[in-house]
Amino acid sequence: MTGPLKDVTRTLRARVRHFFDAPIAVSAAPLELLQAALDELEGKVQPAGRGTRVFPYNHVVVHIAQPAADRAALEGVFAQLGARLRERLTEIRCEIPEALVTAVSVTDGVRGVDPVLRVECRNDATTTATAAALAGLQVRIVKGQSDRVEYDFSGGAVSIGRGAEPADAFGRVRRNNIAFLDVRDGISETVARAHARIEFDPAAAAYLLFNESGSNPTFLLRGGRSLRVTPRDRRGVRLESGDHVQLGLAIVAITLRT
Repeated sequence: MTGPLKDVTRTLRARVRHFFDAPIAVSAAPLELLQAALDELEGKVQPAGRGTRVFPYNHVVVHIAQPAADRAALEGVFAQLGARLRERLTEIRCEIPEALVTAVSVTDGVRGVDPVLRVECRNDATTTATAAALAGLQVRIVKGQSDRVEYDFSGGAVSIGRGAEPADAFGRVRRNNIAFLDVRDGISETVARAHARIEFDPAAAAYLLFNESGSNPTFLLRGGRSLRVTPRDRRGVRLESGDHVQLGLAIVAITLRT
């Protein structure tokens, strides 16, 4: 099931879930809170005409109030908030803000007074200004076949994989900004459909590389050295101009430009 019918079905399911779901319990687990936050954020997506959607905020803060909260567990799970939100937005074909900052605030709260979960969304001029002043990111294909030889970006997140819009076993669609061709040439087929992500971190004012594939390796090649990028490590690896990134057997070159 694809297209408008899938979107309608998804909307109906979300409304039914919202109607029947009980309020979030004060003892809710971190993963349950993360899912609830993502559901609420997805509900803030706005139609923009001609089948497009937008998320009209660039700064998201999730406030959690739990007595004796396990802060380490909550912060560890919510470190995935930015990546998971981008996945949700991509799945429903929603445009993602160039600079999207997410954070979590954990307090003990006052039982019966403070809500367990509160999502704050806003447009932050500082975030927008930071994105506008970013160094440009150029990615050039060195080994492997892609729909283009060079790509230019400025901020935001850049998804890399095989195929322009691959779908997983659950029908969730991922939009690859750098799409290797689905061909057998000994190189391109070693790129996973959801292989890696390059994302600008406004706090660090740097581009970070993330390995999103558990089976196909990602390496950072710098100065004759090869560093394996740990799969799904939420910290990422800082990129420098002149770096090469190996995705399976494919290689791309990184240039940062002011």
